[in-house]
Amino acid sequence: MEQPETRRKRGRPSAEDGEILNESACLETALAAFAERGFEGASIREIARQLGVSHGLLNARFGSKHSLWRAAVDHGMERLLACMSRINDDSAAATDIPGQMHRACVNFLLGMAEQPAILQVMNNEGTRPSDRLDHVVETFFRSRAWPFATLLRKGQESGIFRPVNIIVPFTMLAHGAGAIVALRPFMAAVDAGWSTAPGSIRRAAEDAADILVNGLMAKGAASASQDQ
Repeated sequence: MEQPETRRKRGRPSAEDGEILNESACLETALAAFAERGFEGASIREIARQLGVSHGLLNARFGSKHSLWRAAVDHGMERLLACMSRINDDSAAATDIPGQMHRACVNFLLGMAEQPAILQVMNNEGTRPSDRLDHVVETFFRSRAWPFATLLRKGQESGIFRPVNIIVPFTMLAHGAGAIVALRPFMAAVDAGWSTAPGSIRRAAEDAADILVNGLMAKGAASASQDQ
């Protein structure tokens, strides 16, 4: 749902009086700028130019580039979660943990395909410690119950999945398989035919989920699954 438009509060007349800011469009534009140029390279003045408003209006609304970055990333992460929640498939039985994990991986990747800027931002921010990285981790990983984490824990407790740290499979999902579905210019450069083929994104998500879930299976559980 589109965010309400924000007008500058009444007060001393200024160059920004009367300007209207579409907050949703602002945050999408800012997220794309931070994804493409990184925090240091992105400019509030350039973001404002793309939006057709004065940079003073953005300063008045967000206060600083850091605050704009946080608002844009929060907006993008919420949209990613919304994408994941509306891509539903109940074909996996509640007792079929590998099947549920497969579906969770596919849902995550299809959501990532709709929000590629989030992956680019995380690639930028994940290379070094910072308060921005701390914000993402605290807000969206330690304060949220992600289906991937819940299913991994259930599978490990029941002996279905091998006892690996969640960092390993989640990084392979988000930054390995995620690159296949989100970094489409790269994939087009590698194989233009594949990148434009109908259904290629979903097939890539399904294939990546197959590989990841099979790799998570404990030895005994994997043999039992193949015998069925």
